Amino acid sequence: MPMPEIHLMKPYPTELQVHQVNCFYNYTAGLVATDVDLLKTATNLLNSGIARTVCFSDLKCFYLDAKGDIQLEWLQPQGRQWDSQWTVKFSENLPPRIAEELVFCLELSFHEQRIEGAEARQIPLHLRAALPPLVLDRDDWTLSVYPWLKVYSDGILTVSFQLDTTWEILEEADFIQDVVNLFQQYFDHVWVQSDLQRMDAQQILPDAYEGEFTIGGQEVVGRKQRKLLKEMRRTSQAVVDESLEKDGQSFEIGGEFWMLHQIAGSEGQADWEASIDLCRSIYFGAVTSLVAPRAAEKENRLRRIQLWQGRPSISLMRFRDQPNTKDALLTRFGPSMSRVLMRSSAIREPSALPPDLRPFGDYCFHGNRALLLWTWLRLANSPDNVWEDANTRAHLLENQARAEHFEYHNLRIARACATASSPPSDDHLIDAYEVLATAESVIHHSSQAGEITSALDYLMEAAGTIGLIASSKEQARWYLDERRYRTEKKRAHMDRWLAVVFGFVGAAGLADLVIRPFLQVSYPKLATQWTGLVAFVLSVIVVSLLAGCVWISNKLRRE
Repeated sequence: MPMPEIHLMKPYPTELQVHQVNCFYNYTAGLVATDVDLLKTATNLLNSGIARTVCFSDLKCFYLDAKGDIQLEWLQPQGRQWDSQWTVKFSENLPPRIAEELVFCLELSFHEQRIEGAEARQIPLHLRAALPPLVLDRDDWTLSVYPWLKVYSDGILTVSFQLDTTWEILEEADFIQDVVNLFQQYFDHVWVQSDLQRMDAQQILPDAYEGEFTIGGQEVVGRKQRKLLKEMRRTSQAVVDESLEKDGQSFEIGGEFWMLHQIAGSEGQADWEASIDLCRSIYFGAVTSLVAPRAAEKENRLRRIQLWQGRPSISLMRFRDQPNTKDALLTRFGPSMSRVLMRSSAIREPSALPPDLRPFGDYCFHGNRALLLWTWLRLANSPDNVWEDANTRAHLLENQARAEHFEYHNLRIARACATASSPPSDDHLIDAYEVLATAESVIHHSSQAGEITSALDYLMEAAGTIGLIASSKEQARWYLDERRYRTEKKRAHMDRWLAVVFGFVGAAGLADLVIRPFLQVSYPKLATQWTGLVAFVLSVIVVSLLAGCVWISNKLRRE
């Protein structure tokens, strides 16, 4: 019997070999609360120890001095906006580390103001803070990640994990697997500050394991169940306390030493969810426990996350044979860029690239539901190391400001759609309907640059959020009509009782003023108490006949 022929599959050639890349893994969440007290939230962040600087969108900032006291720094940039530069003079007693964080916040604020402008501002007030870094460790591969927090006054939060990496050569498949899809990668060790882990545990343990006691969606309730639930929570808290009481490990990150701990309970375990998504959960759990809603501040329900979304924003800064024109870039690297956007390296013939959202000749900007990709061109005489260019940081933060701009508007509408489908209260329903009713207008006026507005409109459509607005508005109208019907029903019920009460009052007045004097004159021998009773009965009969005639007349008119 002849042996079958075996054809070995040769890997298709790929052009993309990455040298330098910057990534912001942006996770945006919407709280149940829609009105946040930024001042109290900033104070909570500083007092908790997970932040040492908080910068507000009006360029005021709080920071911790060497004694641990909260100080105020009023930032007053000098310079014209369209000159693309600000000059800021810090106070002499400002610590250098605080100044570095404020410079980052100021650069982003500069780009945010260029996007929106003061005349038609759609983004609400917000604060920004640097959170403690984390370390991802796998074999001989160690990544230091820098998280940044942004809290909007309408209850939307953004946590961005920043990663800067440089390679001699990183093949396309490895780049997609290890960088683009970093959230799918498991690590041997994940190192996070202990304070963050404690706050996250305090946030989630009171409601933990609720879903463990269900069968086919039916909750199992009983004394043994409650006892076992308390024991599981007590055991989990003990594991957290025991793990975090151990000595951590010191890491030098950005020229500063940080004491970090492994994820509580992960010591000695090889099969566990050690990914950056776990870090996202820890950071959001810690931050939401510190958010201060204006109404019902002690109600923990308002601090819960209603909806969250996440996608990376990747800037390809240097790669092999990097062209200096868009035509050459799209011709040679178009399939590779498409595979990056699809987050899969196994596709031989990827679909066509979406439209380029950058009309100028400095870089290409492509985006879809899963990814934002900024592919740079390399101009003549530019350095091999992109960080030798003084404008690199400004370009990266400009891209991040645009990514945050999209993430905010996208989640604002998505949260309103989720609220409209199941509103927790009438106030939430009204807020959601207002967001949905003004969605198109807000997007249209979201930027003073037509390029950015058009890009936002396209990305919202690509993310599928625009398609949810019409049906969500109908759901919100149904709930509003249903609440109006119930309100009118209660009002009609109350009106009937009031009509009965005032009917008796009117009958008593008619009996006392008209019928009783008539009976006293017509029947002088009738006892006084009987005169009043007969007068009241006769007046009730008269009022009832009159009310009956009115009711029959109204019914005949409706028919």
